[in-house]
Amino acid sequence: MRGVGSVLIAGGLGCAVWAGLTNHARFAQAEPGAVKPIPAYAAVAVEAPVESDKERRARLNVRLQTMIKDGKGVRLTDAPPPVRRRAEIRPSAPAARMAATPSRAEPAASFAPPPVNANAAPSVRRTGYTRPYLDLKTPPRVPDNDLECLTQAIYYEARNESEAGQAAVAEVVLNRSRHRAYPKRVCEVVYQRNSRTCQFTFTCDGSIGRRAINPVAWARAERIAREVYEGRSASQLPKNSVNYHANYVRPSWGSRLARVRQIGAHIFYGAPLNGGTNPGAYEREREPARSGLLFVRNDALDRAYTLMTAQATPSEPSAPAGS
Repeated sequence: MRGVGSVLIAGGLGCAVWAGLTNHARFAQAEPGAVKPIPAYAAVAVEAPVESDKERRARLNVRLQTMIKDGKGVRLTDAPPPVRRRAEIRPSAPAARMAATPSRAEPAASFAPPPVNANAAPSVRRTGYTRPYLDLKTPPRVPDNDLECLTQAIYYEARNESEAGQAAVAEVVLNRSRHRAYPKRVCEVVYQRNSRTCQFTFTCDGSIGRRAINPVAWARAERIAREVYEGRSASQLPKNSVNYHANYVRPSWGSRLARVRQIGAHIFYGAPLNGGTNPGAYEREREPARSGLLFVRNDALDRAYTLMTAQATPSEPSAPAGS
C-alpha cells in the first residue's frame, strides 16, 4: 500500500506540474506586447515602391530606343521601309508545287471561252444552301461546234474533278447522243430543256459568263473533250450510262436506275430498273399505226374490172332533154 500511494502521489505531482506549465504558456501568449514568433514559411507582404510619371516616361523611352536600335520599330519622321516587289516575294510551298506540276502545262485552247456577262443571273441562297435560279424563258446561245459544247459540259460540270471524272462526264454526253431517246447532236444534248428544267443546269442557271474562265482549266477541258470525242480515251462507263449526279444531292430518279460506279464527286447510273425510262428521255415521233384493210392500187386489175362490169350491165335508154 505504501508503494502504491507513493506512485499515486508522484503521478499527481507530475500532472500538476504539466498543467501549470501549460497555463503559464497560455497566459504568456495572452499578455499584451508579447512578440509572437513568425513561421519560416509565412509570406511577408512588401509594398512596391510608387513610380512617378517622370520615372515611367524615362523607362518607356529607354524601351523605345532599344526597339529602334534592334530594328523592331521606326520613328515617325523616318522614311518608310522599302516595299518588296511582287516578283521578289517568294511563293508559298503549295503554290510553288502547283506551278511546278507538269500536268498544268496545257496546249492552247482552240475555242474561246465564254466572256463574262454582267447580266448573268445570280445564285439565290435559301436556308443555308445555294439554290440556282433557272431561266427557262431566255433562249440560250447554242454553239455550232459539238466539240465546244462538250468542252463547256466538262468545264462547268466537272472542272474540279480529276481527268478521269471529267472524261466520264463527256462519255455520258456522247452516250446520250447515241441513244434513241435523246437528241442526236452533242450540242442539242447539252442544251436540252423543257418547261420545267434543263438537263445540264449550267445552261440555264446563269453559270455561263457569271465568272471569268480559268484558262488552264478550260484548255484541259477541251483536251479531254477532244480525246473522248475522237475515241482516244479509254471508256470508263457502259454505253447505257446516260445519267449521273453529284454525291451531295439525292434525286428522286436515283433509285430507279442501276448504279454503275462513282468517280470523284459524281455517281454514274446505267439502264433503268424494271423496264422504266431514263430521266430527260423523250419518245421520238412515230407514224401512227394503220388499222383495217390495206388497199393496193393496180392499173391492170382496174381495167379488167371495168370491162367485166360493162359487159354484165344492160344499157339503159337516154333520158329526154330537159328532164
